Amino acid sequence: MDRLFCKKNAFFIVGFVILFKMFLSACVELHPDEAYYWLWSQHLALGYFDHSPMVAWFIKITTLFSNSELAVRFSSMILTIIVSLVIWKLAKKLFNETIASASVIVLNTLPEMMVASIVITPDTPVFLFFSLTLYYMWRLFETNKTKFWYITGLFFGLALLSKYTAILFGLSLFIYMIADKKWTWFENKHFYLMFVVSFIVFLPVIIWNYRHDWVSFTFQLHHGLTSDGIHWNYVFDYLCSQCLVAGPIIFISGIIAGLGYFCSKNSKRIFIASFSIPIIVFFMFTALKRNPGANWPAFAYFAFSIMVCAYLLENNSDIKRKVLIYGTTFNFIISFLLGLHVKYAIIPLGIFSCHAAVADATNWFHGWKDLGDYLIKKDIKYVVTDNQQWGGIVAYYTENKFGVLTGHVPVNQFKYWEIPKDLAYSKTAIVKIDKDMGDNFSKIENADILTVSRKSIPIRQYAIVETNGYVR
Repeated sequence: MDRLFCKKNAFFIVGFVILFKMFLSACVELHPDEAYYWLWSQHLALGYFDHSPMVAWFIKITTLFSNSELAVRFSSMILTIIVSLVIWKLAKKLFNETIASASVIVLNTLPEMMVASIVITPDTPVFLFFSLTLYYMWRLFETNKTKFWYITGLFFGLALLSKYTAILFGLSLFIYMIADKKWTWFENKHFYLMFVVSFIVFLPVIIWNYRHDWVSFTFQLHHGLTSDGIHWNYVFDYLCSQCLVAGPIIFISGIIAGLGYFCSKNSKRIFIASFSIPIIVFFMFTALKRNPGANWPAFAYFAFSIMVCAYLLENNSDIKRKVLIYGTTFNFIISFLLGLHVKYAIIPLGIFSCHAAVADATNWFHGWKDLGDYLIKKDIKYVVTDNQQWGGIVAYYTENKFGVLTGHVPVNQFKYWEIPKDLAYSKTAIVKIDKDMGDNFSKIENADILTVSRKSIPIRQYAIVETNGYVR
C-alpha cells in the first residue's frame, strides 16, 4: 500500500493535474467573476470594493505578455506546484514520507483543487499564502527560532492581502494555543510583533478603506453575516457543498479525524485539526444567517488533507487505507469527468430536462465570446451592463475596445472608476443578460436579441439596445 502513496506517484499526480488545468484554462472562456477580477488588474489599486487586491496583482503579473484565458488563470498552475511542495514538506515533518505523498495526492485530487481552482479568484492567492503561513508556523513550533515568528507574520499579512477571511488564522491559532496549552506565548513579545508585521503588510487595504469610508469592510461584514432570521436549511446546503468540493468520503473522514484529533494529546494532531476544522465549522455557523459560498473555507483544506491522510494511514489499518484509496479514486474520477464536462458537456442533462441543462453551472464558461464578437461590430463608444460581473465579461471579450460601466445597480467597484464626461451624448449599447432563459426580451423596444446555445440547447440570451447617450 505504501507503494501507492509514494513520492513518484505524488509527482505524477501533480504533473497530470497541472496539464489538465492548463488544458481547461486554455480551452474554456472566463467565468464572469474572473473577468471582473481581470478588469481590476487593468485598474491596479491598494484595495477594491469587494475584496483585498492580491488577485488583481496576480492577474497583472501573469498577463504582462498575453491576455489569453490561460494567462489570466496561470496563477492556478503556479499555486499547484508551490502548495504541493509545501504540503509535502509539512506533512513529512509532522508524520512521514508516506503520509506526505498521500497528502499531495489527496489535495490535488479534491474537486475544489483539480477543477474549480482553475477559476482565478481571491481564493487562489489566499490558499497559497495561508499554506505558507501554516508551514512557517510549524517551523516555529519545531525550532523555536525567532525568525519564524516574523516569517509567519509576513505570510499571514499576505494572506489578508488576498482575502479577508484569512483572519480566521487568528481564530485557529487561538484554538490551538488553548488545546495544546501554549499559555507562555502570551508572555512572548514576538507573538505580538508577529501580528504587527501582518498589520504592516496589510496596510494597503487599510489605507484604501480609510480613503473610501471603510466601504470594503462594511460590505464584507454585511455580505457574510447579515440576514433576517435563522436558516437551518443553509447549514444543510453548506455541508452538502463541502461534500462536493472535497468529495463525500474524504470530507466525512476528515470531520471524524478532526473530532478525534482534538481529543488527543498529540501536538501535531492538534495542530492540523486546529487549522482546518474550526474554519469549516465557522462557516457552518455563519450559514445560520446567510448561505456561504462553497469556496469560502477552501484554504482550510490544506491542513485538512494532511489530517485525513494521517488519520487513515497512521495506524496501518487496512480498512482505513481502503477508505483513503476509494475516497481519492472517487475524487479523481469525478474531478476528471467534471473537467471534461466543463469543456465538452459530456453529461447529457438535456435528456432529463431543458431546465437542468440551462441551470448547469458549467454554462458560465461558455457563450461570452459570442456577445463580445457581436458588440465589437457595433459603432458604439460605451457599454452599460446590469452588474459588475457582466461589465467585466464585456470588457474582456471586447478587448477593452469600449468604455464599460454599470447602470443603476447596487454599489460595486465601478463606482470608484471615473465616469466619462461624454457618456450622456455618446453612442452607447445597453446590454441586458438573461442567464436562465426566463426573461421575455421581446418586450424591450428596439432591442437586438442574441441567443447562445450549448449542445443545441439555448442557455443564455442577451438584449442589446443602442442609444445616443446614457445618464447614469
